[in-house]
Amino acid sequence: MSPGIQWPSKWWQWLLVYPGLAIALIPIVNEYIKSSDGDKQVALWTKNISCIETPFAGVLNEFNVQTSATICKSGDVLVRFIGPGDKRAYRWVPVELFGLRSAGTFSLISNAMAQGPGTHQREETVCQWSLPDGWVIRRVKVDGNCFEERIWAATGEVRRRQQVDCRAPCR
Repeated sequence: MSPGIQWPSKWWQWLLVYPGLAIALIPIVNEYIKSSDGDKQVALWTKNISCIETPFAGVLNEFNVQTSATICKSGDVLVRFIGPGDKRAYRWVPVELFGLRSAGTFSLISNAMAQGPGTHQREETVCQWSLPDGWVIRRVKVDGNCFEERIWAATGEVRRRQQVDCRAPCR
């Protein structure tokens, strides 16, 4: 042992030191895991930024949460959640989670159309682009009205959604 470090000498000091250290590390480890996942989500947004062709169709569950999915040509799946109060979020599921390396290794139809009870809004993605500061801008058309969604790519959370002119240029 180093002469500069004083280790606990009593049993009850050990009982306090290690649990205290473990508790102190929980937020650090949690933040690391979140940032790692956030980096993966940003990378998936970047990889699939041109995946806009497939319209969403969703299932409304008993908790009033609509879930829908789009399968991109890369094989990655973009899942959209719309909760009560029109709270929206997106989440990428990489094709590698299915034990595959690319979309060419399995055959799924190009668009996931999950049908279920309830009313569905048909949503068409008009365009989307990423900004260098971590945001994805996504323009969608619902029942003839266009909306621009600002999505924080690391979490998939739609932070702002506002109606825009459908004829407005993208970018």
